[in-house]
Amino acid sequence: GSHDSFSYWVDEKSPVGPDQATAIKRLARISLVKKIMKKWSVTQNLTFKEQLEGGIRYFDLRVSSKPGEIGQEIYFIHGLFGIKVWDGLKEINTFLEQHPKEVIFLDFNHFYAMDDSHHFFLINRIHSAFGSKLCSVECVEYVTLQYMWEKKHQV
Repeated sequence: GSHDSFSYWVDEKSPVGPDQATAIKRLARISLVKKIMKKWSVTQNLTFKEQLEGGIRYFDLRVSSKPGEIGQEIYFIHGLFGIKVWDGLKEINTFLEQHPKEVIFLDFNHFYAMDDSHHFFLINRIHSAFGSKLCSVECVEYVTLQYMWEKKHQV
């Protein structure tokens, strides 16, 4: 697996994310601070595709809406905003379509600036990206690789 899996690119022109302390948000008004933030926000140097090609199958994902932005769009976040979640999901799905026996784990474990409508939007995006590849078994103790292959689940 990889930590902050999406953070191979963050936008230093974006607002500071809601995952940061108020003091950091204030300091970031100084342009040099965002350049420094970018250096510690980027924890990967490989795209999702490159991570998948390198054998990564567990993805640690942190997501957020952009405060003040109209709509329900969700972005990956680590101090600064990264790519849209939808773009990352599509990239992962392209890999899965080319490798039908591969199984990946998506661990959405931090949510920032998200209300119920953002969560519904995210769930719909996940369903739209992966469809029948999603494993929806509630009792994970019974999920095996064989089970996933039999059901053609990959996520």
